Amino acid sequence: MARAFKQAIAEVDAVLFVTPEYNRSIPGALKNAIDWASRPWGKNSFARKPSAVIGTSPGSIGTAVAQQQLRGVLCFCNSPLMNTMEAYLQFKPGLIDEDGNVTNPSTAEFLTNYMKELHVFIERVLTVLPRES
Repeated sequence: MARAFKQAIAEVDAVLFVTPEYNRSIPGALKNAIDWASRPWGKNSFARKPSAVIGTSPGSIGTAVAQQQLRGVLCFCNSPLMNTMEAYLQFKPGLIDEDGNVTNPSTAEFLTNYMKELHVFIERVLTVLPRES
């Protein structure tokens, strides 16, 4: 499974991490998956791959600490990070309906803008830093 994950990361143009926050940190399984995909030395699936981080939690700071830790890990993995738009969302009951729609109009607008900015960022990075062969 780890090899398949590593290969899947290598084949995509970019990665959007959507993480919860566990005890002011990223989940251990996420850290382990990143470690597997970034090894062995010289075969890092994240190198030069654009990435962004977003998350939500019931707390008012909405995964801010986990996202900062994840950014540090991705920086070490040489993954260019979208920094111009950060997203720390507080999850409240009813924010997402049964069909997966965001019910709060301002949150929906924010997420739409976030995805537009991510698209622009990915295009810019892939133009400047072509994928390694």
